[in-house]
Amino acid sequence: MTQYDSHYGFDDGSARKFSWARVVGFSFAIALHVSAFMLMLTPAAPPQAADDAPETVEVTFIEPPPPPPPPPPPPPEPPKRPPPKIIERAAPPPPTPAAPPPVILDDPTPMSVPAPPPAPPAPPAPVANYGASEDTSYRRYRPPRYPPQAVRQRQEGEVVLRVLVGTDGTPTQIEIEKSSRSRLLDRAAMDAVREWKFNPGMRDGKAIQSWVLVPISFKLSDL
Repeated sequence: MTQYDSHYGFDDGSARKFSWARVVGFSFAIALHVSAFMLMLTPAAPPQAADDAPETVEVTFIEPPPPPPPPPPPPPEPPKRPPPKIIERAAPPPPTPAAPPPVILDDPTPMSVPAPPPAPPAPPAPVANYGASEDTSYRRYRPPRYPPQAVRQRQEGEVVLRVLVGTDGTPTQIEIEKSSRSRLLDRAAMDAVREWKFNPGMRDGKAIQSWVLVPISFKLSDL
């Protein structure tokens, strides 16, 4: 006997003996546990068959076709022409009878009166006296120049100048009778009038110096 056998109380003959009863018992116990475990994994209700699945019905909505377009409106009726007017021509007036020729008597009668002598020619009219006036042709051909600075500043107004016209029609003195409240416009008006020609005043048939008022308007709308 070895030390191991003497410690556990088994002898060498009993340890090496094979027992079929023990093997069958162990196998039966294992099979029983496996069956119980598989039974626990099995579901209580069987799965539904594939045939019991609900059928899905697809519904497609088809829109109705749009209504046809309305018919085009009938063309407008052409305007009716008025009936032609009938113009009646008036009958020509009857010809007037010719006047009888006058009777000429060669012999004088007691009722004959000699014709009066012709009147003498009328005396010439006295020469009218008048003051100087503006020659509009110079205003038309040499108008006042609108100052560019006044245009940018949107300045407008009317200038009235008092001009002394000489005997030859040239301005000899220029004064401002009414200002436009803009020095640019007043100066432009005086520069323009200084180049103008006027009609001199007359007295007893002779040219004289006289004053004349000249209004000049500056408007942006006239540009």
